[in-house]
Amino acid sequence: MTQTYTIPTLQTDRLTLRAPRADDFAAFSKFALSDRTDFIGGPFTIKDANRMWGSLAGQWVLRGYGSFVACLKDGTPVGSLGCWHPMIWPEPEFGWTLWSANHEGKGYVTEALRTIMPWAWDVTGFTTFVSYIDASNLPSAHVARALGATFDQAATDALNGPDSLFYDPDEEDVHVYRHVKGAA
Repeated sequence: MTQTYTIPTLQTDRLTLRAPRADDFAAFSKFALSDRTDFIGGPFTIKDANRMWGSLAGQWVLRGYGSFVACLKDGTPVGSLGCWHPMIWPEPEFGWTLWSANHEGKGYVTEALRTIMPWAWDVTGFTTFVSYIDASNLPSAHVARALGATFDQAATDALNGPDSLFYDPDEEDVHVYRHVKGAA
């Protein structure tokens, strides 16, 4: 059986958004082993980083959509952004990570997601996505709101309840920001 997958390359004014590649792993693993991953459960080991990279790339095969690697026009990869939907998650997510602090505050995430979101609505057929953001991650909450998302109290309560896979009484709550097709 042969399967063919098409992962598009999208362009913004300053970024190329493309499929993850093996040669991106060096930049990704440096990020994964750093304190920059605190809001996503890190820092991680190199073995964990390897699994995470495979999962990031594998979303395209399993779901037909996934996260893009955002690159500057000179080819430098700066992060992963787009659709994130692990098999056990209750809803698809618009997620983002910038791999270096040097790329923060430049508007790369909002620029990329404003290009990815219309593509995602068309490809997935979903009319809503979420962004799961730690309560203290104020910069990411600001980005979610800039992208038109609104805080969803009911989903936040459910996500942090004892029956949720996100439940951890020793960790801060995860807030749910809801993106609705046409709102951004």
